[in-house]
Amino acid sequence: MNFMSKLFENRRNELEEEIQTHLQMAIQERVNRGESVAQARIAAMREFGNVPLVKEVTRETWGWLRLEHLGQDLRFALRQMRKSPGFTISAIATLALGLGATMAIFTVVDSVLWRPLAYPHPDWILEVSSMYEGGPDYRVIRAAQFRYLQERSHSFESLALNDPVPSSVNLSGGSEPEQVATAFVSADFFRVLGVAPAIGRAFTSEEDRPGGTCAVVLTDGLWRTRYQSDHSIIRKQIAINGESCNVVGVLPSEFRFHLNTKMFMPARIAQVPNDLGHYYMLLARLKPGVTLDQARSELGTLFSRFKVTHGNLVDDGEVGFQAGRYQDAVLGDARPALWALFGATSLLLLIACVNVAHLQISRAAARTKEMAVRAALGAGRLRLARQLITESILLALAGAMCGLPMAVIGVPLLLHLSPSGLPRATDISVNLNVIAFAIALSAFTVTVFGAAQAMFASRVDVNLALKAGSYRQTPYAVGRLWRDLLIGTEVALSLILLTGALLLMRSFVGLERVAPGFDSRNVLTFKMSIPPRYSTTSRSWAFERDILARLDALPGIDAAASATSLPLEAGPDMPGILLAQSPPAAINPAYRPVSPKYFHVLGIPLIRGRSFMDSDTPNSLPVAIINASLARQAFQDRDPIGQKLQLGSGLGTEYADAPRVIVGIVGDVRETALDTPAGITVFIPRAQIPETLTPLMNRVLPMSWAVRSRTPPAQLIGAIRQAILRVDAQQPAADVRTMEQTMSAAVSRQRFTLVLMTIFAILAVVMAAVGIYGVVSYHMRQRERELGIRLALGALPGSLIRRVTMLETRPIAAGLLAGTVASLVLARMIRSLLFETSPNDPVSLAASAVALGLLAWLGCYLPARRVSLLDPLQILREE
Repeated sequence: MNFMSKLFENRRNELEEEIQTHLQMAIQERVNRGESVAQARIAAMREFGNVPLVKEVTRETWGWLRLEHLGQDLRFALRQMRKSPGFTISAIATLALGLGATMAIFTVVDSVLWRPLAYPHPDWILEVSSMYEGGPDYRVIRAAQFRYLQERSHSFESLALNDPVPSSVNLSGGSEPEQVATAFVSADFFRVLGVAPAIGRAFTSEEDRPGGTCAVVLTDGLWRTRYQSDHSIIRKQIAINGESCNVVGVLPSEFRFHLNTKMFMPARIAQVPNDLGHYYMLLARLKPGVTLDQARSELGTLFSRFKVTHGNLVDDGEVGFQAGRYQDAVLGDARPALWALFGATSLLLLIACVNVAHLQISRAAARTKEMAVRAALGAGRLRLARQLITESILLALAGAMCGLPMAVIGVPLLLHLSPSGLPRATDISVNLNVIAFAIALSAFTVTVFGAAQAMFASRVDVNLALKAGSYRQTPYAVGRLWRDLLIGTEVALSLILLTGALLLMRSFVGLERVAPGFDSRNVLTFKMSIPPRYSTTSRSWAFERDILARLDALPGIDAAASATSLPLEAGPDMPGILLAQSPPAAINPAYRPVSPKYFHVLGIPLIRGRSFMDSDTPNSLPVAIINASLARQAFQDRDPIGQKLQLGSGLGTEYADAPRVIVGIVGDVRETALDTPAGITVFIPRAQIPETLTPLMNRVLPMSWAVRSRTPPAQLIGAIRQAILRVDAQQPAADVRTMEQTMSAAVSRQRFTLVLMTIFAILAVVMAAVGIYGVVSYHMRQRERELGIRLALGALPGSLIRRVTMLETRPIAAGLLAGTVASLVLARMIRSLLFETSPNDPVSLAASAVALGLLAWLGCYLPARRVSLLDPLQILREE
């Protein structure tokens, strides 16, 4: 800037010298002709013309005048900002708050929803699964169907399977064993994703066959933390579930799959005649030039052929294959909440813009005389508008520069508050997209503020403004219509946010009041990956029984239990039939093998019959316990106790189970989520799991454990770990947490949305109240002379307050009405986020309108009351 100023100064000096030289020559020529010096100067000046105009025209020919004017505008704008620190700080803080919050949420939305997956051509990666008519979307496929598609499809470059649920294995050989989340995948898995290991290689087809060599590919994080970035690890073996496995590769540091997956192992899928029980997730990469619609069309044809040739491998209700973008599958159900939060921050930014527009327009009104003087001196409307837009640019840039650090700080806070299941959480970071978004928002605010100021500045009546005798006589430059429109808009936007927050709050309160069906107090839970050496039911149950006995013997523990999965966790279903009915009725209940003390540990009430006992062994009568929902739906007026059911029906001889006698009925438990009604559930003793099912369940699902304590559960963690290691020194306990933490995690997504929406709503309401107070206060200062005269003529302060307040609350009432209508429409967009709460809930809407209306009315009442307390004689004397 100093260099440019010096350059401009030198050129101006040169131009001044040239003009003076020309005038001196003209004067000297006239003097030589006999004119006096004074007459010669006057004649030369008249002949030369307007010197300032010549300078201006000449500078325009240089092409630098715009830069010079820009420098002048910037310097003047900075002086104006320093001259009004209150206005400057308020405007920048409001902008920074709105921009910072919006950029922070935009960072999450951009990283999770919009940014492509970190694979080559991610749009070519599809998730293929079976499709069921009117049934749930399981998003799985069987191995036989995978082989069929692999051999016959022409739309895909490669296909690969992986387990639908991330498994875990025990990694030993270090200071202590560690349970590591592991994905079992087929040989072409990394080819489908388009990723090659940074060190070593991927799996071979020989390693992916049953009985093949044990191989493992490590993620970069596990390689660095457990193996200290040892490049020679490729030539070594590591102990996994007691088996020596070759490390064949290490993945790149930027590779991401599931949130906690640290290792990959070959799936080694066996070819079985009846494949109805083996389900996997299928990923496929499209061939170049093949579209998604073409792939779907071919999948439809292939399913029809598969059904003809392999009809026994088609489930009831299975109607075809479906395919969708893998990125959409990764997002799951996170999209509605993120869009709701992004919409909320957008409304918050609009409120911030309206607030700053209030400040700008009020300030423009205060500068009416300044603009009139500049217009009288020759400044055109374009020149005045350019100056005001320059000031807006500085404010917007300052707001963006303060808002960007707030976004950088806010993103880690958002990640800390975010639920553990938020997809792609590790990809969330501030990047160039966020910076570009900040620039775009700044440009938007510049347009809003600059246009508003320029519009009002261009309407200044120069004669009237210059005739005004004082500040209080300065014409009120802000039109009443525009001021009311801004107030109404601010109220309407705030009401939308506040209503959304109250709807989520009522929904969250209702969710926390839901009876889960169990007692979570003083219950500690943990997971355990069961290695293949316990692949039979007898060995697995003997191992569990030893651990349960040691846990029961620990001081402070009341009882211990094991289960395939605990409440509020994903667990398996199992098709079956009720043998008591004719013909047998088909059911598909949640399948929960549990140990004898499971119901006591979790406080699940026994309604009728008996619980499981130690005498329920593989050699005793097969028994089952059902929940109340199944008893009501299936048996109605009949007594379920003593009736029989058979699980695994339709899955073939591999998973055939003997008929079981129902010996008890327990209360309903929310098995999957608090906002999901309790379904039908069948419990069986863990000692009676079919032998063919035990290896599959141990590989796919980590065993869950629960202990009820008489002391704070956290004090027992060390003793529990030691008790387990005494039974098996290679068996770690993982994911240790209380059942209350599980309950909290079950509502973490709703809590995350609620907390952020509430924060945004509070900020919006505060900004609206402060903005209304500021605008009305300024308006009252403008009307002090008028109101002082009214008081001097006998108007009562109370009636004056009522009159003024009534006038100022009209736009508030209009804003409340518009906001109510908008809330009724927009609340439907968050219907999927609500639990047992209507989007048109009248309580939430009425409470929001009343609360916001009172705050807005207070913002009008306080300035009116302040003016009513003024001394009217003092006001008149000042005039």
